[in-house]
Order: sequence, then C-alpha cells, then structure tokens
Amino acid sequence: MRKTIFMGTTKIPPSRTVEEIQRILGEYGASAIRVDYEKGEIIGVSFTVEIGGNQIPFRLPCRWRSIFQAIKSDAENKQYSPDFFEEKEHQWEEDSRRIAWRQILRWIEAQMALVETEMVKTEEVFMPYLILDKGQTLFERFQENGWQFQLEHKGKK
Repeated sequence: MRKTIFMGTTKIPPSRTVEEIQRILGEYGASAIRVDYEKGEIIGVSFTVEIGGNQIPFRLPCRWRSIFQAIKSDAENKQYSPDFFEEKEHQWEEDSRRIAWRQILRWIEAQMALVETEMVKTEEVFMPYLILDKGQTLFERFQENGWQFQLEHKGKK
C-alpha cells in the first residue's frame, strides 16, 4: 500500500508554483528562465546558469503522468464504478499537474539549501537536466542509449 502522495492536497495552480520556481532560480543565479508549454499546459522550466564563464542550459520537465497513474491506481483499488472514472479523469489530470509542480518546487528548495551551504554545486544538483546538443537532457540521453557509457580511467590498468 502506497503512502499518501507528497503534496497531494495542494490546490495551488501550476502557474503560481512555476512563478515561485522562477523566483528561486533567479535568486540562485539563473541568467535566463523560460517556461515551456504544450497545448496550453506548462510542461517544463528551462534555464541557464553561468558556470566557469559559460552559460549552461538546463531543463526541468514536469512528468505529471506518473502521479496521475498513482491516483488512478489508488481509485482502482477501491473498485469504484466505471462512470466514476470517466467523471474523475479530468480532475485527476489537473490534480496531478498541481502536485507534480509542487513536488518540483520543494525539490528545488531542498537542493538550493544544499547549494547555499556549499554542500553541493548548482551544476552538480542539476546535472541530469543538462541540455545536450540535440535538446535532450543528459538523463534522457543516457536513458535512450540504454545507460551505456564509458568512463576513462587515467593511470595504471
């Protein structure tokens, strides 16, 4: 049995949460911030940070569909009627987007607390979200390549 979904009761719309995310990223050195949309819905936040004299791009996607599936799965376990699901699916999508963005905000707040205390560097925290040459994030590239990569070791073999 799953615990309750973190931030599962939020009523704060994604637009307001994304504004909070933009403010935090700006406070911690983002030099440009862009909100990415698809069909009128916010799907990600892209930003650049100056690192070593270079502007480094990152993209934080909002993968709300996994939250939607968790909500739907919880309802299926309660064996509601099929009509119930048809009525609720749109609401669950909206809820899932709100929850996902709040989770992203809280994650960013926690990561920036580590950056502020110099436990980690900004680029270390956001490394999986680094945008590569074809617009993919580093994580997406690794996933696409079946997690195959080669480390070069210098020194004795």
